[in-house]
Amino acid sequence: MPKMPKMSKIPKRLRKVLITAVKFAIAAALLAFVLKGEDWHKIWEDILGADKSLLTLALSCYFASMLVIALRWWLLLRTQDISIGLWEVIRLTFLGQFFNAVVPGTVGGDLFKAYFAAKHTPHKGAAMITVFVDRLMGLTVLALLASVMLAVLLISGESTYEELKKPIYPAGIALCGVFVLLVFLLSSRIRGIFHLQKIYERLPIAHHIRSAGEAARRFRERWWDLLIAIAITLVAHGLWILGVLLIGKSFKEPPLATPWHHYFVYIPLIYIIGAVPITPGGIGFVEGAYKVFFVSPSVAESKVLALAAIARGFDIIRGLPGVIVVLTGPKLPKSATMEAELAAEQDD
Repeated sequence: MPKMPKMSKIPKRLRKVLITAVKFAIAAALLAFVLKGEDWHKIWEDILGADKSLLTLALSCYFASMLVIALRWWLLLRTQDISIGLWEVIRLTFLGQFFNAVVPGTVGGDLFKAYFAAKHTPHKGAAMITVFVDRLMGLTVLALLASVMLAVLLISGESTYEELKKPIYPAGIALCGVFVLLVFLLSSRIRGIFHLQKIYERLPIAHHIRSAGEAARRFRERWWDLLIAIAITLVAHGLWILGVLLIGKSFKEPPLATPWHHYFVYIPLIYIIGAVPITPGGIGFVEGAYKVFFVSPSVAESKVLALAAIARGFDIIRGLPGVIVVLTGPKLPKSATMEAELAAEQDD
């Protein structure tokens, strides 16, 4: 019986294609599992019957969130003494969203953002790490937002343990995971105590981790910028979650009877789960998480799946301005070219 070739012996381009194919296969299998036995006609009916004015307002919140996210990245760049115009940062932010949500694959939008940001400054490593820190800050604030809101609801008695028992453990895991990651990335002393240097040097993101330590020093020196960036992140997430909330409120009889404050617990956790890089855009994981958190005796599965479908659709729509950047900006290089140039610049 012939032996299967080792992944290391498979050409890099073919390996990427195979990995992408496996991810899409997993996504298809997860979606099939999530949608098994569902009434497609009812889901479609809920989508078409949603209040169009509320959906328009929700979509406006999605786009406003993107502009605020661009402002956060612009601030992080300035913290590293990188001067890129706000308009160009907005363009690159929409470009990244376009490739993250509209063209999922082996090349994520962060790679394009890092590549073109590095072209605007001699501080190549710092420009690239701001993209990484920007993403990490977004996930960190999501975990904090869900955990704090969960604690407030339980302590105040606004919601009971029975109502919120599903997100309690995921919120705790997310918060602990973020804490460990931040310590791992930003504390050279902790890495030295546990001899983690040898471990992370073998990781594919080792150069990001090294640069994160260097960038952290500047962030610590300019901690007020970091606090402003966190505040900006809260505004961005608030607008985005408000957009999802408006989608939920747009459904007509029977309405989606989830309390508004539960969205600020569920939505951050759903998209933290979706950020795990197993399927493109978290396809399957996100839809499954919507069902786990939102479905209840008073909330029908069809309404929840309609909510998840519209929310994903709006994610795609808010990435469409990236098409303009693709058409009017510089020619997009191949992924191999970008990776080689970024690696060379990082080594320098």
